[in-house]
Amino acid sequence: MNFKIIAKSLLFFLLIAIAISFSLLALKTYEDFLLARIEIPKLALQNDSKTTTLKIFASNGNVIFSGYMNFGGLINISKDFKEFDRFYKDYVGFIGKDLLLNKYWDEFYSKNKKYILHNKYKEFLKKHFISRLLKEYSLEKIYEIELNNYLFANGIKGVNGYSVSLFGKDFKNLSYKEKVFLVFCVIYDLKNAESNYPFLSKIADILSGDDARVEFHKPKTLKKYPDYLDGVLAELKNLNVDLKSKSYVVYTNFDEKLYKMSKEIIKNSLSKFKGIEAGFVLVDYFRNEVVSVNGSIRDDFSKNRAVNVRREVGSIFKPITYLTAFYYGFRPSYVLEDKPYKFKEGKQLYSPKNFKNYFMGKTNIRNGLIYSLNNLTVKLAEIVGLERVSRIATRLGFEGVKPFHAMPLGSIPQTPLIVAKVYTAIANYGKKCEITFIKKIVDDDGVVIEPDKKCRRVVDETSAYQVLFLMEKVVKYGTARRKGLIPGTAGKTGTSNDSRDCWFVGIFPPYVAVLWVGYDDFRTVGEDATGGKIAAPIIAKIEKNLLKNVKKVSFKVPKGVALKKVVRNEDLLYSDNCGNYYYEMLKKENLPRKCAQDLMVKRVKK
Repeated sequence: MNFKIIAKSLLFFLLIAIAISFSLLALKTYEDFLLARIEIPKLALQNDSKTTTLKIFASNGNVIFSGYMNFGGLINISKDFKEFDRFYKDYVGFIGKDLLLNKYWDEFYSKNKKYILHNKYKEFLKKHFISRLLKEYSLEKIYEIELNNYLFANGIKGVNGYSVSLFGKDFKNLSYKEKVFLVFCVIYDLKNAESNYPFLSKIADILSGDDARVEFHKPKTLKKYPDYLDGVLAELKNLNVDLKSKSYVVYTNFDEKLYKMSKEIIKNSLSKFKGIEAGFVLVDYFRNEVVSVNGSIRDDFSKNRAVNVRREVGSIFKPITYLTAFYYGFRPSYVLEDKPYKFKEGKQLYSPKNFKNYFMGKTNIRNGLIYSLNNLTVKLAEIVGLERVSRIATRLGFEGVKPFHAMPLGSIPQTPLIVAKVYTAIANYGKKCEITFIKKIVDDDGVVIEPDKKCRRVVDETSAYQVLFLMEKVVKYGTARRKGLIPGTAGKTGTSNDSRDCWFVGIFPPYVAVLWVGYDDFRTVGEDATGGKIAAPIIAKIEKNLLKNVKKVSFKVPKGVALKKVVRNEDLLYSDNCGNYYYEMLKKENLPRKCAQDLMVKRVKK
């Protein structure tokens, strides 16, 4: 009897032992399962940003821009944060845990919590996860990667870049309290230190034991003449200069004295027009350099009316029609009738008007340019070919030019800078060169970059000179007569519909000057306001300041042209007893017949 009881007891304990063994085995298997799921995140530096600066000089050596273009750079914990051990001890002691290490744990736990059966296994797994993380990466390395990779407000990457943006110096040069202030931005994921200043300042006070106020010293940017700087920055972009990868010093063609002079003249000349604005560009076409740009006479640089704002150019475009005609073999003495025309534009009829409804009748086409005759110009463009005019305009530098009948009258918005580029090509006798704001660029390695002032011929020099010759007549007795311009100046007036835009282009060696005047809201400048009345006299004042004591300017005459007497209103060379004549600049290879020969033919027919 006792034997049976003992046997049963032994069996019972054996079963319990077996059950415990299986439980322990199952527990060990479960723990091994959890440990096998641990996957340490791959931490890597993902920040190659640099702190870069840009400094821009005027031609006289004065700085017109100086500032940071990017905030970046990396820190090394052991070198740049030597107080890290102190910080870490105080920080964990104050908070009670390491928030960064917990962040990695929380990310891991969120993916694996479905496998955790009890809270005690969560603590078990957390302990082993953090242990393995610290075995893979040192604590300093984890913090170094986090501080360098963190993306702050305004797209600034890394604590060093943010340090420069707020304090004007690298992280390593901060006080201990300032370092604590910034590190807690990363620990608490606070991208904007300024908006979280009270909280961050309080923690920095406690951990540093320093009650001095954290003061920001943001780097200041020097920026003078923003209208000219717009052109410089656009040119840097076109040259593929990456302002965030290197620091640069830029030497420009900007003439500070000319800028101030031209702005004062334009502003004073337009003082009676309330709220009016202007855009002015001055190019030295001998050097192909933009020497001055005025984008506002009222210091409203929200719009750069010289570089960025496009307005209809009006009759400023007319010379392109005549240049195209001369290029394709037409002579300035060619005869057309200036009268009201109707041009078919699709299903519509286009009927341009002449200024004050004045028509010259049968006349040499040169007068269409000199007196800015709308109907004659459009008719000539139609005969020459609207496509051809559009193509030459584009080759010279005008943008977005489409062939339609209003095109020759300048119904194409352009900036004064674009107009200046086009007329620089004409002033250079048909060679289109890159006009530049920048003289040279030097990077932080000492490498010098110079803009390529490459040139290419777009029209022959004789055709270009014929246009210049006629533009001289615009100033002498055409739409810009008696405006105070120096004799010999080549010019062209331009006025858009309802006098919303008043333009003048002046060419007087070595300068091309372009001026636009108008209102930002497109209202009329005034009744009967024209480029000749408003813009030309202003350019005349600027010209006389640029060319002091110069009584006359002139252009070199190419070998391929000659000054000839031409019968007025006839495409004939003058000879005795052929009526009135005038002097025309003609290509030697394309001269009209002599008047006497023509008369002899008529007599034979009679």
